[in-house]
This record gives sequence, C-alpha cells and structure tokens, in this order.
Amino acid sequence: MRKTKKGSNELVRVYFFNRPGAGNTSKVIDAVKRRLRQGDVNKILVASESGRLALALKRTLGRTPMVCVTIDEKTRRRYRKPPLMRDDLLKQGIVIVDEASEPLGRELLFRNWWEQETIRLPGPNADLFWMSLICVGGHGLRTAVEIVFMAVEARAVAEGEKVVSVAGTGWGADSAIVMTACKFDNVVGVNPKKRMKIEEILAMPKQTKWTGYG
Repeated sequence: MRKTKKGSNELVRVYFFNRPGAGNTSKVIDAVKRRLRQGDVNKILVASESGRLALALKRTLGRTPMVCVTIDEKTRRRYRKPPLMRDDLLKQGIVIVDEASEPLGRELLFRNWWEQETIRLPGPNADLFWMSLICVGGHGLRTAVEIVFMAVEARAVAEGEKVVSVAGTGWGADSAIVMTACKFDNVVGVNPKKRMKIEEILAMPKQTKWTGYG
C-alpha cells in the first residue's frame, strides 16, 4: 500500500476472494488492520452470531472501539443458533447490539430521480435493494451494510460516522467495507446528503453463494 497526500488518489490493496466463506477470515482481518492505520476511522462493526469473530478481531486490533451486531435471543432459540459469548465480549469492552430489528422485509422510501417522485416501497418490493447488494458483493457485503443500519438504530453508531464493517457468508468473515453510517429510512430517500454511501470495499468474494435466495 502506498500512502499519499490528503486529497490525492490512493493506491490500496483490496482482497477479492475466489470463494466466499470463513477461510478468508485472516485476510479480512489483515485488510481491516491496514485500513485503520490511516487514522480516519475509529470504530469497527462486526456481524457475529456467537461473538467469536468479534473477539478474533479484537485480539488483533486492540484498543479500536468495536460493536458486535448479533441476533436477538428469540431468533437465536428459534433457529437453534449457538449462545452468544456475552461475558467475553463485555470483558473486552465490545459493545453488543442484539435488540435492533433487521431491516430486511421493511418498507423503503425511494426517491425516483428520473420521474421526480418519491415512492414508498412495501417490504417485498424493498427487498430488491438487498438482492442488488448480493449481486454486487455477495452475502457478506450485504450483511456488512445491514449491520450499519442496525447499529445506527441501536445508537451504537451516529449518523454520518465513518466505520469499518465486517461480515461473512455463514461463519467467519469474507467481506469488509468502509461506510458512512446512515438510517435505513434514508438509504435511497429524498435527501442526498443522508443516503447510503459505501466509501471503500476492503475485501469481498468474487463468487456469490445464493443460499436461501432461490
């Protein structure tokens, strides 16, 4: 990676994995560690069902503030997911977000700039937004975006805050992005300044695994 003066172009290393999945975790952590050296991002979000991935990142990244976004207890029991390593996470100073509702299936306010009208899309139609993200970068990238909205809803992250978000396909990590945090209600809404902005892709798989999407 070559450092450049502020305002100039940057030459950075990005990982594009041949396959999605947990086998890419160590390289994702490496990508995040290198990105944090630039000093303009001071919070990491991690999608982690058990908390294991968040703890692995914490061991490597040390004092960087971290938020573990996970599923609620009702969902955990329903789908027989592993218990959350809550005590271990809290001992490491990791903030836990486990009560914010997933934005999947929720209606979306869409500003159609071509027709100059604003449309409120019902949940089934709004899910096209998530499908589009999967087409671009797979489940990991989609989840990395999703947990930013959840963290904002839980007030663990402020609107406009630049964060690194890490997620994966199944276990571990295969995707990492830098994103300006925003509310899901504003993602493609009326105000351009409040819309979603993925600023950088640090890592993602080239192959998409369409598990659960037909």
